[in-house]
Amino acid sequence: MNDAQTNSNLEQARVLPQSGARPLKAKCWLIGSGSKFPVAAGRIARLRGIDVALFDADNWATSSIRAARNQLVAINFDLLSSLSAEAKAMLRGSADNGATIYVRGGLEPDHVYSLQPFSDQRFEFSINHAGGCRYSSHPLLPAAIAGEQIEARVMTMPQALGLDARVRPLLSALHPSECETASIFAIEIGAGVVIFDLHGDEDKQETDLLEQLAEPSSRASAIGALAAVDWAAGRDPATPAPIDLVIDDRPTNFDYFSAGRLDAFLDHLETLYPGIHIDFAWTPRDTRPHRPYLDVLRGYNTGFVWHGFLRHIDHRTIADYDADLVAGRARLDKIWRDYGVRFQPVMVFPFEKDTPDADALLRRSGFIAKAQSTAGHPPPAYYILRDARDLSQLDGPFAVVFRDSVEVLTRERMVAVATLGSPIVALAHPRNLGLRRFGRRDPVAMSYFDPVVKFAAEKSLRPMSLEEIAAYVRPER
Repeated sequence: MNDAQTNSNLEQARVLPQSGARPLKAKCWLIGSGSKFPVAAGRIARLRGIDVALFDADNWATSSIRAARNQLVAINFDLLSSLSAEAKAMLRGSADNGATIYVRGGLEPDHVYSLQPFSDQRFEFSINHAGGCRYSSHPLLPAAIAGEQIEARVMTMPQALGLDARVRPLLSALHPSECETASIFAIEIGAGVVIFDLHGDEDKQETDLLEQLAEPSSRASAIGALAAVDWAAGRDPATPAPIDLVIDDRPTNFDYFSAGRLDAFLDHLETLYPGIHIDFAWTPRDTRPHRPYLDVLRGYNTGFVWHGFLRHIDHRTIADYDADLVAGRARLDKIWRDYGVRFQPVMVFPFEKDTPDADALLRRSGFIAKAQSTAGHPPPAYYILRDARDLSQLDGPFAVVFRDSVEVLTRERMVAVATLGSPIVALAHPRNLGLRRFGRRDPVAMSYFDPVVKFAAEKSLRPMSLEEIAAYVRPER
């Protein structure tokens, strides 16, 4: 099979997570012996909020492993080869009935390994230099990473030699002769799939997952386990991640003589990616914006969110949050009456400074989200898949939407974020964009968002407002 084939069972199965309630909650089974169990699959399953269970390979006679579309079974090559005929038959049956099998680790260079009980093929395992690697367009891979290629003068990659076209590569090593050898590959078995990952599975200190995916040299070691976990959990890899641009401190009172620059700027973004959405963070105390400024905004896919309860100040210095919020709502009512502007129930705190009391007030006052920078590594909840979240641990329909500056959002970082299926939200201030009052048109400033918008266009990301993104990151109820 090759990447051009589009009628596989896996591609048809993409719609299964939306077809109704599944009988079982997604689960990851780690098959091991003694104290040694698969590491990579367990780590990513836990990050994604999937239940993980250990299963001793000696207990197949009393196996409690379910065979279903949302079940993942992880095992290493060495243990797979030593299983009894009965255990192999049970593992094959699980795949036939829809389970995802993930095989990784337990390989020795220059040894030959069998793909039994899933195929009669054999391969020689090798760790050799390559001139780069390529991610295929296999339906198991997230859309954001499919087709990505990394070129390097020398890089070391695990490779399978001797496979035929019955396997479909997810990741391949590239060679000067223009041939490719698989490092991660899959075989469809009945209603299920088996993913073979040749990377090591050592129990070692791991970096943050987002950081690992953002670094091309370490991305390959995470993508196989991520694809296996997400597929078993019901994520549709073909669904593009959301994209939004947020501009703080706009508009302000009497913002004259800048509507023309604003129009040119928005037209530039629209040219790069038609339909791109831009949210403007508006401080409630600014109740007299320039009407031509708003008229320009209405001609594009734009929206407005709160930028503080009332004033553009560090909210850690406010003595009475409730009073500021009441006054802010009154100002927004006036803006609505005078200008017909709707504010999304989303907060961007000025300077991104708030307190637990301010956060608590948001949650009980009808807001559905706040947007803030990741400030380094995202919190653990960032990785949990939408449908794997524990609703009992959530405080109503409230979400934290993470955003970053363009300087942080390198192309590799955006590949990582979108591969996880997380929203890409880029922030800017008027000084970055040449939109300040009485400023001159600055072609360099106008292109500030270009790397993000061009990436969004390349990957066909879904333009969304912060309000829509808040709903996207929340679990189904």
